[in-house]
Amino acid sequence: MTEPLAGAGGEVAEELRDHDPRMPSRGPRTIASLAIAAYVTVVLGGVLAWAIPTLVAVVVSQGLDLLIIGNEDVRAALARGQFGIATRTLVRELGVTALVLSAAWSSQGSARVVAVLVLGVAGLRLGYHLLFVLIRRRSLPPVETRNIDLTGLRLAPPVPDVARRRLSERFHGVSAVAVAGAAVAVASQERVVAFVIVGVVVVAELVVVGWAAHWLFRSRGAVVRDRLHAAILKRVTALHPGLMLYHSGTEDTAYQVNMWLSTVDRLDRTTLIVVRERDCFAQLGATSSPAVCIPDPVDFMTFTLPDVRVAMYTANVGKTIHMLREPGVRHVFIGHGDSDKAASANPFSKVYTEIWVAGRGGRDRYSRAGVGIHDDDIIEVGRPQLGGIKLRDPGPVGDRLVTVLYAPTWEGWTNDPAHTSIVRTGPGLVERLVAMPNVRVVYKPHPLTGSVSAEAAKADAAIRATMARAGTPHATITGPSPTLFDCFNDADVLVADISSVLSDFIASEKPYVVTNLTGLAEDEFREKFRSAGEAYLLDPAAERIGAILDMVRGDDPLASARARLKEYLLGPSTPDAMTRFAAAVDAAYQTAVRLVPTRVAAGAE
Repeated sequence: MTEPLAGAGGEVAEELRDHDPRMPSRGPRTIASLAIAAYVTVVLGGVLAWAIPTLVAVVVSQGLDLLIIGNEDVRAALARGQFGIATRTLVRELGVTALVLSAAWSSQGSARVVAVLVLGVAGLRLGYHLLFVLIRRRSLPPVETRNIDLTGLRLAPPVPDVARRRLSERFHGVSAVAVAGAAVAVASQERVVAFVIVGVVVVAELVVVGWAAHWLFRSRGAVVRDRLHAAILKRVTALHPGLMLYHSGTEDTAYQVNMWLSTVDRLDRTTLIVVRERDCFAQLGATSSPAVCIPDPVDFMTFTLPDVRVAMYTANVGKTIHMLREPGVRHVFIGHGDSDKAASANPFSKVYTEIWVAGRGGRDRYSRAGVGIHDDDIIEVGRPQLGGIKLRDPGPVGDRLVTVLYAPTWEGWTNDPAHTSIVRTGPGLVERLVAMPNVRVVYKPHPLTGSVSAEAAKADAAIRATMARAGTPHATITGPSPTLFDCFNDADVLVADISSVLSDFIASEKPYVVTNLTGLAEDEFREKFRSAGEAYLLDPAAERIGAILDMVRGDDPLASARARLKEYLLGPSTPDAMTRFAAAVDAAYQTAVRLVPTRVAAGAE
């Protein structure tokens, strides 16, 4: 987590990260209650000169704070109660200061010096955070860029992550060392302990504050904030981008925009890639197109780009509204994959001018959903990203080593037990597969797996443990490389859930397996989920996986039907998907210009 400011700012950051106003379970309540009790003990122990209880409370409070930092519910609840990490740090320091002054452990002069040192720890921390207000203003540009010439602009020097990330937490831990040292000194009646431990912390903080002051000195004259925003806007405008690829989301969603980069790079018109979150922008893949990151809504809405006539959106998110408000633009939803998930026919799609799908299957999906999307607004453009996926070998698999790719989707937000197979099927499936001869398993979980459901996280951990025990040649793939498409080319068989992974894998015409977790009869399941129409269906306990692999090794009875399904889901082979996508872009651009010949951006009004 990032806490750019401490003090009240750190506590506000804690509160803003909260998404649930309640404390949802007994565990978080217990942690919060114990933490409050520990801090009360620190204060009482300090005032009443109880050295040992104060020391114990300091140690316990630090241990509890490690739990609080990792629990968003507790962290946010304490912040709402004005007892965030900055307040807790100060309470602990004042409690120990009272202990140092109230206990008869040393001469009055020595006690006062130690008390001043403890308060110095707090003061230097505050000083650093005040300096960092200025550092942040100079170092964190309103617009980050890639592939845009910034020659002639004097930018502030970079700030290391260690100096700006998790500031409240880092200083909280440093303070714990100082107050624990002071409490140990009082308990042991050894003032040298206090002078050494607290003194070392003070010196360390002086070094950090000195670095901050030096950085500010070096950054004098750097172009900052409004001037930098205007300068970058001028240079982006000079590129005359007619298209925009727009994405908003956490760093885990970067794959959603990355899958389109090679496609927009091949377009004749200049495409500006826009990402709204810095962490996600840091994960942006290789591209030759100009790219910007504009986190602040006001900065974005005043970044006026009158040449943009087509905006392509990768996901339905709240920040989409900041671009949707722009007149004279064809707002196009391209998504991040074609699938039969309910989310792939979201009623929110009505806000877009056009919806682009891969093939007839996508058009029919919206028709079946009945969410009010007009058929004329749906354009079939194929999946241009799939050009590098290799077709299956025409010969039989036989007894050779078979690579099975297990790529389940994540649990989603709907609490649908049939959404992902990872909980009910995944652990048992992988155990069966790694025990089979001539089978190699590649496990590639969705990047968001376990982010909502503890059960999904537990199942994912169990699968990874099984894969680790199995060893080579099996592999667990996380991170951006190798890509999912690389895994497709390496695999002989896919096991997956209802998701865009199915539709994309069908481009290879290789056999694939889908777990039927719905309880529907097989015919009903195939009818409801068209992408599973030519899949080998697996039972939730994965008992049929051996029989399915036997069929795949044999005559693979669904092979010819997969080729027909491929055209239904992804469109015809000719013209190729890139040609169809580029034609759709040109048509949308020309329509926008015809309807509004001269566009005035909303931010320029």
